[in-house]
Amino acid sequence: MTPTAKRLRTHLRADDRREQILDCALEVFASKGFHETSIADVCARARIARGTLYQYFRDKRDLLCALIDRIVSRIIDAVHQWQPFDPPRDVPWTEEDNVAFIEMRAIQIMTVVFADADTASVILRMARGTGFVRETLARIDEHVMAAIEADLRAATEGGVVRPFDPKTVARFIVGGIEKILVAALDEGQPMDFPRVAREIAVLVSCGLVPADRRRSAPSY
Repeated sequence: MTPTAKRLRTHLRADDRREQILDCALEVFASKGFHETSIADVCARARIARGTLYQYFRDKRDLLCALIDRIVSRIIDAVHQWQPFDPPRDVPWTEEDNVAFIEMRAIQIMTVVFADADTASVILRMARGTGFVRETLARIDEHVMAAIEADLRAATEGGVVRPFDPKTVARFIVGGIEKILVAALDEGQPMDFPRVAREIAVLVSCGLVPADRRRSAPSY
């Protein structure tokens, strides 16, 4: 009997029952694969009748949608708890300060996605096979890019970085991190957050040209 089944109670509140069904569905999807799993498999794991499952979900695809919604909601909630960037007013802001701030944000993005890496990896593989990937990433991107764009806009308006288009740079930062995360999740590889975040931060803040050979960047 699985840990989820052991936790099963005879009488559950509607919200608890729904979450219990999702937990069981995820276990079966992970072990058998989305396409090979049947509604009967999920019901057997959850120890419920089909009628009970259909009170909460229309079909197997609806179960996957709900699992995706759950992990996306957790990521978005975490992003909304980030402290907005407030540029310093009375102290100099250096290039290393830029690097440190971008590094922190990169680690925050990677941390929220990898908070439940096993679940995220399973759902990513299932979503890819059912056409949900683009929509799922777009929903996450909307909130993450909005947060990064707000940071960058505050930085440019506060005069701590050169003038640039915050939306374009936010897309570049988030898009690059997303590619790294998707590859790591898809391959089941561990992530060295500090190293990856540092590389991203130095690239965004300092570029590729050595410091002694840089020229002033053009302004818009």
